[in-house]
Amino acid sequence: MQSLVTAYQQRDSARRKIISLANDALNVSKRAIFALHRGDVIIATQKLKEAEGRLKDCDALIKKEPSLAYEGSFVAALEEHTEAQLFVEYLERGKWSRPKRAQRLDVLIGGLSDFTGELVRYAIKEATNGNSLAIPKVHKEVESVVGLLLELDLTGNLRQKFDQAKRNLRQMEQISYELSIRK
Repeated sequence: MQSLVTAYQQRDSARRKIISLANDALNVSKRAIFALHRGDVIIATQKLKEAEGRLKDCDALIKKEPSLAYEGSFVAALEEHTEAQLFVEYLERGKWSRPKRAQRLDVLIGGLSDFTGELVRYAIKEATNGNSLAIPKVHKEVESVVGLLLELDLTGNLRQKFDQAKRNLRQMEQISYELSIRK
């Protein structure tokens, strides 16, 4: 029975480590997104690399204890990192592709849903700065992500994220409408 206690304590220790590392990765990914909204791609890229390092440390723990791959804080960190990667790629290239780290469908779907919110924030900033030409492109992008997600029969947490993406689309529609009236 002592082996049970030892095994549990080792798993619990690894779980605590992964929670700490994942929280760090999530926080750094959020700071990358914030840097992108300020137009600082260099800092954002540095932050994404920093987050990737924390996620690799998580991977090492998961290799020893595979059940930790579904730890909530780790999944949240993966989603935030995915969202940041999607956003930086969109800003740099005007399009996005599936990030390497987003191999799990739940992570990709969550990241894509949250990505629509960053696009709306970006659109608001661009409209505020007088760049109304960016709005139709962002609107189309949010619409395409929501259209893609609409093809899925999402439930649970992913359904809530999808519902948020639909609200983001409605917000983009409102922004587009208001800009059309002002012309």
